[in-house]
Amino acid sequence: MRATHASEYPTRPSDELHVVFLVRSFGFPNGLANTNRVRLLGRALVEQGATVHVLCTRVSELPGRVRNAAARGTADGISFEYTTGTTVRSASFAARRLREARGYGGAIRRLVALRRRRRLDCVYLWSGARSWRIAPWLLVKLLNTLRVPVIIELNEHPWRAPRLPAVLGARLSLLHGVSGAVAISAYLAAWASREAKDARRGPLPILEVPILVDAGEQHPTEYNAASEHLIYAASPGYDAALAFILEAMGSVWRRHPNCKLVVTGGTRAPSSTSDSGNSSSPGADPRIEYVGYVARDTYLQLLAQARAALIPLFADQRSEARFPTKIGEYLAAARPVVTTHVGELDRYLEDGETAYLSEPGDAAAYAAQIAAA
Repeated sequence: MRATHASEYPTRPSDELHVVFLVRSFGFPNGLANTNRVRLLGRALVEQGATVHVLCTRVSELPGRVRNAAARGTADGISFEYTTGTTVRSASFAARRLREARGYGGAIRRLVALRRRRRLDCVYLWSGARSWRIAPWLLVKLLNTLRVPVIIELNEHPWRAPRLPAVLGARLSLLHGVSGAVAISAYLAAWASREAKDARRGPLPILEVPILVDAGEQHPTEYNAASEHLIYAASPGYDAALAFILEAMGSVWRRHPNCKLVVTGGTRAPSSTSDSGNSSSPGADPRIEYVGYVARDTYLQLLAQARAALIPLFADQRSEARFPTKIGEYLAAARPVVTTHVGELDRYLEDGETAYLSEPGDAAAYAAQIAAA
């Protein structure tokens, strides 16, 4: 099935644009980087006169840790709906599978209904590009049948079809059936261009949109040079980054024993005790404070109180492709950023001027940059 070009779609009776963000692996309107990126993209469209909906096809919340309680509502002029009917994960395996099926079924019904009412002009697909999944792939085929343009978000190193017959590989491509792509980095924009060619389709419109941040959300305070608080906003799946930071902090603490590391977000404490005295149990080392997930206002307050913000990347494809949203938040807070020479960071940041950068994977060099900050 080929992708339909924009000129082939029926015209609307009005100039109002109706866009649906279709997401599966995170919640709305509260959440981490992906949630905030959807929210900022949606706000930008709303400010230009578009009508924006967010459809969440899966639950996003764990019992006892609910950030999004409402299954539908409006935030920043963006309407949202969990097509599962609930936001909270069930303890039952069977119930989870039923809710997932309900979520996709509900999304299909909503998309078809919106199209029939001529209130669906474009779907912005946020399916998660790191692995192939049949449900998002089938949704793209449905949208092709409905003659709805599909734009795909690329913000992680993508999955690519294994060595398969050319026709099958092209049909399984992440880009098969889509009308365009939004890439967070030059690496991903180049990947999309190559993948479109390999998938035997025509040129793919690709827009590079780097990290987004609402600068008005933060009110930078006067920098406290006497502060010895550092902050690291952790993300699930990046435990290696915390282990690397703690290795570097061993050197920092030898020179600055009163320095304190505040760790926000979802991560696990290291599984063993290092030579620097870091314990596997959160809170066991008084120099490390694991605060976990906190409200957005609390996170921004912690950031404003920090002497520097840490975010190391590594010399691998995943880091090359990424452009972490936290970089923008750190810079908007007017606090020194300590990171590494990887991917987009060298395009936008200059060591000693706009950030402190070290070579990736070198804990001693990273510690030196933390001390310099």
